[in-house]
Amino acid sequence: MKLYTPRPRELAQEHIKAYILEHDLKPHDRLPAEREMCAMWGFNRCTLRSAIAGMIASGQLYAVQGSGTRVAPRFRRTLQDLQGFTEYAADCGFRAETRLLSFSVTECDKHLSRRFRRCLGEKLYRISRLRMLNETPVLIETSYIPVELAPGLEEHDLVRGSLFAVLEDVYGLALDHGEETTSITSATEEEAAHLGIEPGTPVFWIVSRTDTPDGTTVEYCRTVGRADVVEMASVLRWTEGEIE
Repeated sequence: MKLYTPRPRELAQEHIKAYILEHDLKPHDRLPAEREMCAMWGFNRCTLRSAIAGMIASGQLYAVQGSGTRVAPRFRRTLQDLQGFTEYAADCGFRAETRLLSFSVTECDKHLSRRFRRCLGEKLYRISRLRMLNETPVLIETSYIPVELAPGLEEHDLVRGSLFAVLEDVYGLALDHGEETTSITSATEEEAAHLGIEPGTPVFWIVSRTDTPDGTTVEYCRTVGRADVVEMASVLRWTEGEIE
């Protein structure tokens, strides 16, 4: 069996990532000078610069004129948080942008019917949006919402505005709780084109459901997220001697 041998640029990137982890570098911390890194790992300057350029392009590093290369902040998504993307990104120090990829009306198939506990054929909005942070594409969110719950939703601004805010403020839907599962998959050609990565690149696959207090499912969402930019986090809380 032929073993895979990484290219020099890929190997240099692995060394940089390992250095960041080993030295517990935080966002905005500076990497050693290029000459020092070349000496540490035996790479020539051209290879190292190519590796750094690739990591800057993918949002893992950033360069400061006259101050070297620094670790880029990563977008940490907390699983228990129902806060909207734009507001959450701002709290993390990112400039958020949304692009509407598609907006259509579809029908409940067997899978969606189970998710929403609705009859086959009931109408659903299908809203696909590309989420960007500091001009870097990071997430593709595809939401399904029953038309019955939000008639005329297409008339609202879902690019500059918050979908959750519209559902709550305009339609009076209290988004109280939900459920989310996370796994890893590979980016399809279409997903990779939107996210600016290579097809087959490992990405997060996030499936979530958001309900009202009485258990009515308002949104079912499928999200594809770049694993090199997004971190998934969970919050543990003690409740009567047990961890939630």
